[in-house]
Amino acid sequence: MMQVRTLSYRALVTSMVVLAAPIACTGGGSEGESDSSSDTMTASASATDSETATASSATMSASGTTTSAGSGASDSATSGSTSETSTSSPVSDSNASDSTVSTTDPTGTTSLGTTSDATSDATSDATTDTTTDGTTTGTTTDDTTTTGGDCVPAEEVCNEIDDDCDGLIDNVDVGMDGICDCLSIALVGNEGANPSAEFQAWLEAQGTQVDRINTNPNEPLDKGTLEKYDIIILDWLVRGYTADEAAATKSWIEAGGGLMSMTGHTNSQAVADRPNSLIGPMGLSYNTSKGFFSGPITNFTDHPINTDLTSVSFYGGLYVDIVEDGVGVNESIMFLPQGPVGVVQDRMNGSLFIFGDEWVEFDSEWKNIPQIKQFWVQVLSYIGPKEFCLLPQ
Repeated sequence: MMQVRTLSYRALVTSMVVLAAPIACTGGGSEGESDSSSDTMTASASATDSETATASSATMSASGTTTSAGSGASDSATSGSTSETSTSSPVSDSNASDSTVSTTDPTGTTSLGTTSDATSDATSDATTDTTTDGTTTGTTTDDTTTTGGDCVPAEEVCNEIDDDCDGLIDNVDVGMDGICDCLSIALVGNEGANPSAEFQAWLEAQGTQVDRINTNPNEPLDKGTLEKYDIIILDWLVRGYTADEAAATKSWIEAGGGLMSMTGHTNSQAVADRPNSLIGPMGLSYNTSKGFFSGPITNFTDHPINTDLTSVSFYGGLYVDIVEDGVGVNESIMFLPQGPVGVVQDRMNGSLFIFGDEWVEFDSEWKNIPQIKQFWVQVLSYIGPKEFCLLPQ
């Protein structure tokens, strides 16, 4: 608490003499100066306010110590419109004396209530304070104010939170294989005919969570099932799907889901009809009119899925028909002479990639063909979530 001591007669007279002289005011000023500062520091200051300022200065001088009220102290130094709020810790001024009621700063401006102490008493507060030092009136902001949000960097884990504060959510890739470890993938139907294929195990080895679903014809493909996953891959389907299941799949994609379809598991119409029951309502379908044919694919457009690809194996597959439905944005990105065999559709918040064969899932066959792995890295990246699980490229 501030203690006010009775002024000595000598200090009071000295103060009144100083105030009797005209007080010089500087013109112009910096952008941060307020007009009220210059108006206040004029010779026409009221006697009452002058006495208050003088008494305050003299009191501090006489005591030999600059007195601080601690947090929340307020000193009236001028006539009403200018005030100084200080929340800094107390500063001892051992150089103050009765004769230092008034000093002149290097600019020649007379300042009331200041001392000749070389130490600057800077205002520091969590908020912005207005200070008056006889020359300027501006704002001082606490240097300890934290900017840039409240994020505290930590190890990134799969929890739908940006733990490491890099602006990317769940961007985890412990194995540095280019596939986000936080992806949740469903393989729909049975695995391909090649008995040595372990595609699910390969995906899991990249760090992803993988379930194989709908291997039983009685299992539904409904909203509750789809919402568990970021990506679904249509493998060797065991049945065709209903209109309601197709509608649920379309809604899931439009809300941000990613779907890839494969075909060619056998030379039968069923390998076209079953996936068509899900993707047909979105304008995409496999066409068997030219039979099953082989590649390899070497004709690629400029698309993220095709980055650095020069050849992708293709054995006994189909081409893809496209019917524009006014919602999906389609792009054919891979071709064989019979037609497009790789088609991308961006559909509202989600994406589809329809591929005309299934050989690319036989990881035991392509483990020594690096471009097939790169193919999968880029497919999963493109059809994966747009808001999280994105790895820096």
